[in-house]
Amino acid sequence: MPKFNMSVEDDTLVVAPVGKIDAYNAPDFQDALMEELPGKSSVVFDFGKLAYISSAGLRVLLATKKRLGGGEVYVRNASPTVKEILAVTRLAQYLVIE
Repeated sequence: MPKFNMSVEDDTLVVAPVGKIDAYNAPDFQDALMEELPGKSSVVFDFGKLAYISSAGLRVLLATKKRLGGGEVYVRNASPTVKEILAVTRLAQYLVIE
C-alpha cells in the first residue's frame, strides 16, 4: 500500500499519498479509502508528494467518486504530468482539479 496521510476536516476526507499509486498497491489503497468514506460528503486528494499514478490509481479516483454519489472529489497540488494524465483520460471532467 502506498504511504499516505489521511485526516478528516468536517465531513471531508483528506488523503495525501506519498510516492506512487500503481497496480501493486492500488487495491489496498482503495480498500483503506473505502473504509473511511461512510459519512463523508467529499474527498480531497492532495497529490503534492505523489510522483506517479497508474491506470489502477485512476480507477481508485473513479471508485471514490462513484462511492460518494453526489459528493465532490478534489485533486490538489498535482504535478503537470498528473494533470495531463487526468486531462487525456478525461477523468478531469468528473473531478475538481485545483
